Amino acid sequence: MNMNRKILLLSIAILLTAPFASAQTPELAGTWAGPMTTDAGPGGLEIVLARDGAAWKATPKVRLEGQEVAATIEDLKVNGSDVSFALPLDRNIARFKARVEGDKLAGTVEAFQGDRKIGSGTILLTRNGQMPPLQRAQGGQMADPDFDPKVAHPEYGKGGPKVLFDEAHHNFHTAGGRYKPFADLISSNGYQVTSNKESFSAATLAGFGILVISNALGNDRMNTPEAANAAFTAPECDAVRDWVKAGGKLLLIADHAPMGSANQILADRFGVNMSKMFTVDQQNYDKESENPGFIVYTREGGGLGDHAITRGRNEKERINKIIAFTGQSLKGPADSVAFMKLADTANDLMPGPNSTPTSAAGRAQGIALTFEKGRLVVLGEAAMLSAQVTGRNRMKFGMNRSGIDNRQLALNIMHWLSGLLN
Repeated sequence: MNMNRKILLLSIAILLTAPFASAQTPELAGTWAGPMTTDAGPGGLEIVLARDGAAWKATPKVRLEGQEVAATIEDLKVNGSDVSFALPLDRNIARFKARVEGDKLAGTVEAFQGDRKIGSGTILLTRNGQMPPLQRAQGGQMADPDFDPKVAHPEYGKGGPKVLFDEAHHNFHTAGGRYKPFADLISSNGYQVTSNKESFSAATLAGFGILVISNALGNDRMNTPEAANAAFTAPECDAVRDWVKAGGKLLLIADHAPMGSANQILADRFGVNMSKMFTVDQQNYDKESENPGFIVYTREGGGLGDHAITRGRNEKERINKIIAFTGQSLKGPADSVAFMKLADTANDLMPGPNSTPTSAAGRAQGIALTFEKGRLVVLGEAAMLSAQVTGRNRMKFGMNRSGIDNRQLALNIMHWLSGLLN
């Protein structure tokens, strides 16, 4: 073979192999981090990619709405330069699609609640980069600073019932935080509110007439697996049960997952079952918000059961319409009264496309019962008794929302627990 022919063949070989060399999968293993911008505001994302045999595995960190959120990656797929994955975040799931170009991993994120898209954003990660520092949440969930908790004609003077407000169990709601509107409202009505920082015991509960527990958790960070752990020890649950038996009054509030799992240990002491999921109703929901978790309860629709809490003492205190803002379902013992009855169209489910809905027919989001000498109200949703705003548009949800009786519901529940309503 002459030299010219050899050179020609070598040139052809180079040309044929060049496209394959340029199309080789880039090296993805390592740490990628940088900013994430979403409808909820600025944040950050870090993802550590590593080989797992022939497959890939990844560990994420997320900064969003002013906090660092623990999460677990699902549905990780790597195809050449393309990377996709999903992150379950609280009640939602975020789906990412990105592509590697040099030392950048850039792409998009879409947030879903069930099958409904609720937001979108972008990511721009750099190899061995860093997430932006935590920023104060601009669109996060917070107490409404404009809510007026003043009660024109308080039921009690300075010597009103003593209320112990639990803040010792990683509570998502505290008297000085997201539940400040509720604490201020009942304080204005004459109740004496004291924050609790200790484990429950006979000594801790002594001298108090009402105990309020709102969204206790097994861990300070809601988005960690440990948040679903039991929020209370068995001796604490026994102490609360015995205190109620002797005449104590308990308001136990446990929201959607993971709150149901964290509070079930205490609910068991009173024969109350918690679904430990999210409850939606595709028919009986607030159409303005377009959120099937914002369930509407009315007298006309049959959702408001007959009880002193819904009747009040007069027409002014009568409850005609309330909204629960995404919670879980409950089932009380035979002698309990469901005053917030779920319709047969309601379902319990978990976020994500692979969740199989479970019918919530015959269950409730608000029940009341007497327990020997004591009284108990259990709610499967917390925001209904608060007054909060969320998102960049500061959407109102809770007692501050117009056209509903949630504020009166809060007062009526406390009136029944304290004995003003029978």
